[in-house]
Amino acid sequence: MTQQKPDPDTLPPLDAKIHRGLSKLIPGDIVRLERQQRWRPAWDAQIVAGDSVMDVNVRAEKGENYIGPMSLSQEAKVHHILEKHGIPVPHVHGMLENPPAYVMDLLPGQINLATAESDAARASIRRQYIETLANMHRIPLDEFAAIGLDIPTGPRETALNLYAPCERIYRQRMAGRPFALMEFIWRWVQRNVPEHRDRAAFISADSGQFLFQGDRLTGLIDFEVAYVGDPLAEFAGMRLRDSAEPLGDINTLMDHYEALTGDKLDKQSVEYHTAGFCAVNGFLLWPLAFDPAPDDDYVAYLSFSVGTSRWAISAIAENLELTLPAVDEPEPAPVAFPAGGAHMVNTLDRLEVAGDFGRYELSKARSLALYLDRMNRYGRAIIDADLDDAAQVLGDRPASPEAAEEALVSFIQDAGSAEDRQLARYFHRWLGRRDFILAGCGDSAWLTGFDLQKIERRQADRGKEQTAS
Repeated sequence: MTQQKPDPDTLPPLDAKIHRGLSKLIPGDIVRLERQQRWRPAWDAQIVAGDSVMDVNVRAEKGENYIGPMSLSQEAKVHHILEKHGIPVPHVHGMLENPPAYVMDLLPGQINLATAESDAARASIRRQYIETLANMHRIPLDEFAAIGLDIPTGPRETALNLYAPCERIYRQRMAGRPFALMEFIWRWVQRNVPEHRDRAAFISADSGQFLFQGDRLTGLIDFEVAYVGDPLAEFAGMRLRDSAEPLGDINTLMDHYEALTGDKLDKQSVEYHTAGFCAVNGFLLWPLAFDPAPDDDYVAYLSFSVGTSRWAISAIAENLELTLPAVDEPEPAPVAFPAGGAHMVNTLDRLEVAGDFGRYELSKARSLALYLDRMNRYGRAIIDADLDDAAQVLGDRPASPEAAEEALVSFIQDAGSAEDRQLARYFHRWLGRRDFILAGCGDSAWLTGFDLQKIERRQADRGKEQTAS
């Protein structure tokens, strides 16, 4: 079937703006323009100019209420620097103004190593990926300083160079709203910087994202939270990516990196940066649970906030050598009429929509309806369990969830490392109940019940233990 050429006069308003901007940036005839079915606005387009056919991707900001640590302009400039140094990345053609977006080539290939053609191809791509990362980590840092990225000095600045700016964004977005979970995670991250890690490099942070074709890596993608930090943090990012796109054994990827660079990686520091990078996701996404934009995929953002926060607490527990038990599932105890949520889901299931994007929008709405239904059905039981757990920490049972948040924030601000184990257990249970509610909430809730790949103790860990003794 021949695809119909997009007509800017009949496109949805945002698509029409992209069409107009793309026409000005790249000469030619736009024969295809398709919005991707995902929470970040992005479009794939094909442009024909004479005998030349160009496939491009247009990448816009995540949403009007989302604030990230790097501007779109800086993202585009990062691509230019990496391309200059031989790192395979999509070539960026330029920026669009309304909406703000940058336009880059579509690289050939596919994502997700689980789809590789053979085990041999998978092994080859894994090696190439680590070799590409090692080369990227050797790029002189003054090139990134020239585009406005902060260059840290010393282990503390290096460790916190992404986490601290994201915490400041979080404070701005929350506008004083008390939220004990992120207060605890942030204070733990500040108190437990790996002081022995003093190497800094440009790192992708949200690592493990690349395209491949056959047995060949075709390029790295996605630098929206890239920064100058500890290269070891890449392996923390890989643990999160592995939740959606299996990367294979991360421990052996660490072995290959050590052999290439001579850098000695330790489990404790990877767990630290796992907590830190999960905190970044929490800092940027939890505010959307309280103040979403109209187009946000609410349940997807909430699912990612809960999932990454669970992993942050698990990483903290690993550092504490604390075993976290399974969380009891709540019994049904509805807040209001229990039939309402199910009726909303049934209503949405009867709606008919046109086109892939229309079906995506309906899927978002259905996930939200399922979530609201489950939250209503188990709401009173969850609130009671939360307040009972808060009483164990505070000594007195708060009168409401709002009072609990305020009291816990005050407690955490005065607490030290001696309270870490008790607080980790509290938030493990609090998050476990949110994870339970999200389970079964449609396509947008895809992280429930998932735990990160385990990092084994390494030679560097054993060396530190011997030095300490």
